[in-house]
Amino acid sequence: MKSMSTSPSPNAISPPIHSAVQLQQLQQNREGTRLLEAADDLPVPTTSFIFPLHASNGTHHVYLYIGNPPQRQTLIVDTGSRLTAFPCQPHCPDCGSHASAQFQLDKSSSHEVIPCSSCVLSQSKLNAEDVFVANGLAGLQGSKQFPNTCYNDKCMIEQTYTEGSSWRAFEVKDKVWLGTDDLESSLREHESHAAPFVFGCQVSEEGLFKKQYADGIMGLSMYTQTLAGMFNQYDVSHESFSLCFNKVGGHLALGGSVTNHLTPMQFTPFAKKNTWYFSVTVTSIYVGSHKLPGMFMQYMNEKTIIDSGTTDTFLPVKIAKPFTKAWEGISGRRYTNNLQLFTYEQFEKLPTVTFELDGGLSWEMEPSKYMEDVGDNTRSSQTRWHGKRGFISRIYVNEPKGAVLGSNAMMEHDVYFDIANRRLGVAKANCV
Repeated sequence: MKSMSTSPSPNAISPPIHSAVQLQQLQQNREGTRLLEAADDLPVPTTSFIFPLHASNGTHHVYLYIGNPPQRQTLIVDTGSRLTAFPCQPHCPDCGSHASAQFQLDKSSSHEVIPCSSCVLSQSKLNAEDVFVANGLAGLQGSKQFPNTCYNDKCMIEQTYTEGSSWRAFEVKDKVWLGTDDLESSLREHESHAAPFVFGCQVSEEGLFKKQYADGIMGLSMYTQTLAGMFNQYDVSHESFSLCFNKVGGHLALGGSVTNHLTPMQFTPFAKKNTWYFSVTVTSIYVGSHKLPGMFMQYMNEKTIIDSGTTDTFLPVKIAKPFTKAWEGISGRRYTNNLQLFTYEQFEKLPTVTFELDGGLSWEMEPSKYMEDVGDNTRSSQTRWHGKRGFISRIYVNEPKGAVLGSNAMMEHDVYFDIANRRLGVAKANCV
């Protein structure tokens, strides 16, 4: 960004000076608004393909059935990932104990280990734009292949995370389908939608992945080898899905949304064209009724993603000072991510944080969404209490670059990922 060593004369008339980031953002905003206006009148399809979710420690999970005979795995629903993976017996003897027994690869008669000549998921070091396909989903096309690591004629993949956890796996193809916690009904009602799918059979886990409740992860980003690339198996004509979270569960709907909205659905265009993550443009942030200075939005829009697999919300460290100053001025408390005690009256003074997105979408995070009740994090409403209760703020203003709106921002909203029309819809909802 340019810096000025002297201030211009008050009588001088000068054109506004924008940084390269600001100019690029202005151009993206205009393009996004144009695309949204073209799609704004399109109705949101309703769907009957609705699957239950259950939550543990703020993370939401779906049941995936794999193989013949079927084995169930409990997986994190993750719009910030392109990969699906979970431990496989006997290949991961040091993996942690999770919600389900490890998937027994050799007991599935329908499985196929992908040889090195046919790798599908191997980690890409190419730009997303170089591997984007015509239907709006990122993936392999033509002769372009992802670099891969081959070991014993297995396609090895790995994923590392900023907090230090990681896993390694090899590629396997087997039939999969979504279901419920009941095997009999999942077979009766959902097995007809089973289709071949390539996933990672984990051979190692480190950090949080080894300790977590979930067996593994199910990527939902805009990539051909995620569930978002498998709409045909559910006879879904519209490439879209929605997630509706509450503190104990919610649901995943394929091919559209459900009609449980408390407010009309508002829309914003995806901010970037050729990426497999869901990014949006933030035009303003309000803490209570206080609007943060617009100059700070450039730091939000280095990349703001909607990530259901991240429990908390992270904002850029460069907006920490105006954000905390506004919060503290309204609440009369110091802003911290450490435990604080509140009476009911003190808690009621905490501000709602509102993100306004390109196209006019207003996304509210009430205190009950971003303040974790350490005594009972399944409480869906803040009924009056006596004495003091302990809370921890789960909005972190320490992200080095860009922002992440995590699952706590999505709570009690129906969030509609419209891949076909390149837009995100959000409505307050009863997520039962």
